[in-house]
This record gives sequence, C-alpha cells and structure tokens, in this order.
Amino acid sequence: MRELLARTAHELLADVSSGEIDHNELQEAQYAFAREIDGELNNFTAWDEVVESQGWDLDLSPDRMQTFSHMPFAAKDLFATKGLSTTSGSNILKGYEPSFDASIVAHLRQEKNHLMGKTNMDEFAMGSSGENSAYGPSRNPWDLARVAGGSSSGSASAVAACQSFMALGTDTGGSIRIPASFCGVVGYRPTYGLLSRYGMVAYSSSCDQAGTFTRCTLDAALAMNTMSHPDPLDSTCRVTERIDYYADARKPIHWNKLRVGVISQFMDPERVDNAVLANCQRSIDILREAGAEIIELDFSIAQYCIPAYYVITAAECSSNLARYDGVRFGDEPQGDDLLERYLDVRSRGFGEEVKRRILLGTYVLSSGYFDAYYNRARAMRGEIARTMSEMFRKVDVIVCPTSPNVAFGIGEKADDPVAMYMSDLFTVFVNLAGLCGVSMPNGFADSDGSSLPTSIQFVCPGFHDSLLLRICSQFEELSAWRFTPPAWITEKLGA
Repeated sequence: MRELLARTAHELLADVSSGEIDHNELQEAQYAFAREIDGELNNFTAWDEVVESQGWDLDLSPDRMQTFSHMPFAAKDLFATKGLSTTSGSNILKGYEPSFDASIVAHLRQEKNHLMGKTNMDEFAMGSSGENSAYGPSRNPWDLARVAGGSSSGSASAVAACQSFMALGTDTGGSIRIPASFCGVVGYRPTYGLLSRYGMVAYSSSCDQAGTFTRCTLDAALAMNTMSHPDPLDSTCRVTERIDYYADARKPIHWNKLRVGVISQFMDPERVDNAVLANCQRSIDILREAGAEIIELDFSIAQYCIPAYYVITAAECSSNLARYDGVRFGDEPQGDDLLERYLDVRSRGFGEEVKRRILLGTYVLSSGYFDAYYNRARAMRGEIARTMSEMFRKVDVIVCPTSPNVAFGIGEKADDPVAMYMSDLFTVFVNLAGLCGVSMPNGFADSDGSSLPTSIQFVCPGFHDSLLLRICSQFEELSAWRFTPPAWITEKLGA
C-alpha cells in the first residue's frame, strides 16, 4: 500500500471507486508513514489520534467522483478544527482546541476525507521561510538543511514528502506559492472570496486567502469542487454559483488563441537567480512553441508592491492581534495588575517577527503617520489593481517566476528581515490586486550540491479560476511534468 502514497489523488480516487484500493487501508498507510518520517521534517504540530479508527464505508456516488473525497489531508495550524489543537504556530494560543471546524475543513470532512493533523507554519502566517514558528522550522524534503518556504511551510513539505495527498494553506502575500515553489508541488491561491475564511485565524483580513497544495492541478480542481460553497458565516465569501472546476480543468486549450503576458521587471537577471530564470524562460518557450502569443508587459510600479503590501498587512495585523491577551490560552500571565499581565503575556507569547509587524502596524496607524503611510499604501494598492486590469485587457494570463531564488539554508536570512521580505517580490501583487495564481514546478537547479525545485507562476484575473486551472493542467501535459518525490522518500516508500 505504501507505494501508492506517491500517486495523485484523482488517480487513486478512480481505483478507490472501483474497489481496487480500500480507502481505510490507504488512510492507515498514509497516517503511519507521515508519523514515521516527521521526526526528520517537523511538518506536523498536532495529530488526529482518532483518524485510524474512523472506518468509514465507501460512498462514491457519481457526484463524488468530481470532488476530493475519501482521501487523507492535512490543514495548516490556523484552521479551526474541532477538538484538535489550533495554535497558529504561536505560544500565545497554546492549549486552544476549537469547538468547531473552519468552513472548508467541514466541507472536506463531509466528503469523507480524513484529517490527519495540523501542519507547521510561520507564527500567525508572518514569514516567507517557515522559521518563525514556536515549534521550530519545517524542513525541505529536497534538502533537510534548507527552508520549506513560508508561511505554509509544513503543508508544502508534507505534500512533497508524501505525508499527505493534499494540504490546506493560506496565502496573504505568497504563503502558498512560495513554499510550493521551494518544495516542488502545485500551490494554488484562489481568488479572494471563492473559499470561505470562516474559522481561519486572521493575519491581514483583506489579503488572507485559503488555498491548496497538491501534486497536480487536477487535484487542486477536485479540492475546489469540494470546498467552494456560499457561506453566510463569512461576509467576504462571494460564491454565487456552482462551478465544476475539475471538468473545466480537463478541457483542452487552444494555445494559438492564448495571449501570455511576461512582466519584464520580473525577468531581470539582477533580481532572479540564473537557474530560476533559465527554467522560467524554458517554460515560456514551451508555451510559444505550442502556439501561444508571448507579449512583454511593463510593470513600472512593481517596486512599490513590497512597501505597500507590508504597510497594509502590518496595519491589519496590529488590529487583528490586539485581541490576544493570554487570559484563556497560553502560559499563565505574570504581574500585579492588568497592564503588567498584558505586557508579560504579549512579550513572551509572541515571537520576534510578530512583534516587529505589530509595532510597524501600530506606527503606520498612529496619529500623524496614518496619511503618510497607511493611506498612501492603500492608494498604491488601488493603482496596482488598475495597472493589472489594464494588463489583462492585453493578455489572458501572466507568467513569471514564483520566487527569485530556490530554497535557501535554514538561518541564512534570519538576521535580515528586508532580504526575507524580498522573497515575496513576485507574489504580493496577486493579493493586492485580487487576482488568482498558481505556482507550478518547472524543473530543478543545482545549488551547493543539492538539486532543488524551481517553478513558474501563472496568474489570471479575479474569478477566472477555471481558466487558470485549465491552463495549468494543460501546461502539465505540454511540459510532460509529473510529480516525483525526493529520492529518500521514494526509497522509504519502496516505490
């Protein structure tokens, strides 16, 4: 059964439905393998101990064949899970076990998917490497001395290491796409509003968006069919009709009718590692040879994306994290009066990066600086959205590298926050402009003796997710890319 753990969910679903594979045995094998290797990866923060005894009967009606169902999955540690620890990677929420499931977790459970456990992450989703966790960093399965990317580090690494067929993550400025790039899996950030945010611990409410890590685009489309529903509990949820993302993703693309935009500022050799740039250019050449029209785009305000993003998200984080006082969860506050207790618990409970962003957000929202920083950042966000709208009048999809570099060493950028923030250079415009994006593996690069994954990012206008998934699915066929786990994982699986 172990050798099946490296396959894709949509392939296995067909075998499960035919009776060739027992889904309960598959779940038990997945759970055992995930726990066996996690000591080397540190991807899980909590395990669902009852998962092995669920023993669900097979229920695969024709409708369920179009959804992600009867499969093991994992969830980033900021999704509420009933009775299972949810800490958002922070000591200040230690001991918190929600009494309810996040909406998208509930939808997955309703389709008889098995939640194995919660995955490691940067504290409150603040980070690009996975190193800002109270549990220590997740490790990249391609090189255990390197980061898995952040903030959804554990989810990306778990899917790449065959610990889970699909894992939930969130993407505020690249927190799905960057770890997907570093770990060599498909990372999908849907349009804001297509997945309910109810039950997600908030970092920056106008940018946070749930999404998926999978081994191929069709699995991401299956998951969307399961999770994308209207939700009266989330006022930002904008699902108005049922869309069959899986069926749409399988439709062929007429490449000679596709206009592909390439942002010149994101293909600059001074900003992008040579190997990453070469693989991205090779992917663009594949699209051109298939018949797609390649159009160069000028994004002259690209330099303002990072400053605008970090001002806006820090301001929202300052507001959202004001509620954590340590009274109900975390370590016992120390002090003689209320102020001393607040100072104690928030000083000890939050990590350094979280405190840095709270202070920055409080500063830009303060009297005298609100207009100079926060309002100017909001105005720039509007300009970025307008610029993107103009671009999408010329093209159907934009492509660029997901990250300017491959996965770097653990601790390599820990003392340089600005260098860390620049990891988000090619991703934050998607969140600021309300677009949808997918990070697709497109090869490997040699770095200090390690062969590490690289990726290309596909971006479409908001609510054009069906087109985006269709393009990505057909690009997989065009490039003949197939998921292959790291050699040491393959050896342990006996595949």
